[in-house]
Amino acid sequence: MNPLDLDRLAMLEAAATPGPWHVARADDIGSMPAIDLVSGETDREERMIAATLVRLPPYLAPSDRRHTENARLIAAMRTALPELLRLAAIGKAAERGE
Repeated sequence: MNPLDLDRLAMLEAAATPGPWHVARADDIGSMPAIDLVSGETDREERMIAATLVRLPPYLAPSDRRHTENARLIAAMRTALPELLRLAAIGKAAERGE
């Protein structure tokens, strides 16, 4: 995918779980320690989307151990993506003189 393929990004955004996403720690007895990406406005509405760390010591984790940083970036980008796509469409229209 070309980094400027806005149509493809819009398709991926529309198909994904709606935002906002945020980072949560699942560290209770029933779910073993994890860094999760979740959707939902409140704790009661949270839905797990993905995890960047499962268990301590790490069982499933990135090799550079930036699990929290990666989760924060993913959540922030997902939450910002609709507005970024809107602004990119405005920029493309301006380039075409519309």
